[in-house]
Amino acid sequence: MRRRKRRILEAATKLISNGGIEACTMRALARKARLDVTTLYNYYGSKEEILEALRRSGARRLERQIGQLGETEPIDRIRAIVDLTLGVSESPAELARPISLPKRWRRPGSGPIGVVAKAHLEKELRRAAAGGDQLPSVDPEQFALVVLGHAGVWLSLWARRLTDAEETLARVGYLVNLCLLAGSTDASRPGLEQEMLESQSRLAAIEAALETAAV
Repeated sequence: MRRRKRRILEAATKLISNGGIEACTMRALARKARLDVTTLYNYYGSKEEILEALRRSGARRLERQIGQLGETEPIDRIRAIVDLTLGVSESPAELARPISLPKRWRRPGSGPIGVVAKAHLEKELRRAAAGGDQLPSVDPEQFALVVLGHAGVWLSLWARRLTDAEETLARVGYLVNLCLLAGSTDASRPGLEQEMLESQSRLAAIEAALETAAV
């Protein structure tokens, strides 16, 4: 059973990567996985179930990527974790886009990828507080929910091709820096203020480019 499920997900990955979500019909998937349609439905009842399985696979990949991060400082790791969670720079984008569309009923940090990101963001914020870079009064869970909620909005726009990867990373990065600065201590504030200025410059450049392109 496990081998067949893996074969189905591998086939779905190839179909979506090459032709987008529209190419991944159940009949096309059955042919690609060398199964009959009835057998396929015994494993996955719908395309959404397959996408959910791919999200769980993405969550396992995110866990591995976080484990391989070279950054050691918690604030640097927070930024890196958010960038990895967005995944907008991953290739192929055609696969990342449908996986990035969250179910409407899900709150931030509740999907497979969000659960992994939330746990690590909370952990790193606690480390930052213990190291004197963030105020102990900042609630790690609320911090993670605010960041992931904002990230989810822009990730959804990216998945619908309403923004690009650069703008998505810049706007979410700005919010992350804003949240970190709001909870900063005297020790970390100067560095975070500098990061905010750099975030503002990146956003200004992107917005100017968008205005020019719209003319």
